[in-house]
Amino acid sequence: MPNIDSIITAASRHGLTVRGGFTVDADDGVPGVDASSEPATAGYLLLFGNTGSSMWDVFRRSDEYHDGRGHPLNRWSERVGCAMAGEFSGWALFPFGGPPHLPFLRWGKRAEGLRNSQLGMLIHPRFGLWHAYRFALVFAEPVEWSATVATTTVGESACRSCAAKPCLNPCPVGAFTASGYDVQSCFRYLQANPDCRCMTEGCQARVACPEGAGYRYDPPHAAFHMRAFVGAMDAKERRADSDTKDPYASI
Repeated sequence: MPNIDSIITAASRHGLTVRGGFTVDADDGVPGVDASSEPATAGYLLLFGNTGSSMWDVFRRSDEYHDGRGHPLNRWSERVGCAMAGEFSGWALFPFGGPPHLPFLRWGKRAEGLRNSQLGMLIHPRFGLWHAYRFALVFAEPVEWSATVATTTVGESACRSCAAKPCLNPCPVGAFTASGYDVQSCFRYLQANPDCRCMTEGCQARVACPEGAGYRYDPPHAAFHMRAFVGAMDAKERRADSDTKDPYASI
């Protein structure tokens, strides 16, 4: 039976935290699991991720960060996740690599009792908007929990009691509204303004949220994610343009 204290210690070496877990049910969408069978083919899923910039120093010293190849954080997460899966006799799942993408946000709501924020991302009662899931480990038997391991208290989303909604005001293009997120307006602004505060300090709507302010990403960490977002959106547009272009137009 996997021991949670040993798993937590192993994760901490990479700046990661065990973000909660749950016994797998048939409708959880966990690949390779038939929880309706007797006996079930898997017992437990654990989520792993960063809180604040906890993993940033470890990641920026990694080969993936320095080798100049694409998707360095995903590749680092895959290496770490697969190594931990081997160490603890589980198997690793990742929030990237799709479509289709695995339902990590739904798993996060179940594992930690989190809810969507006004900006759409999950808000944590301690870390606010400054957290992320990097991978999950699935085990064929229950995890042995320790009484010393803290668990997230499920409660009302901080957004519901926040009358001021400061996150809706600072976006320079008003990409966040009560009705949702205008990803194209956000992308176009960042693309045209590579030196803006959103790019160098992180999304200003996210920064404006008072919850978990002490866990805001360090500026280099935030800038890394913003560059990755712009690069991914740009690549998506170029792929779409290539797919729709008349192959005989230049002949």
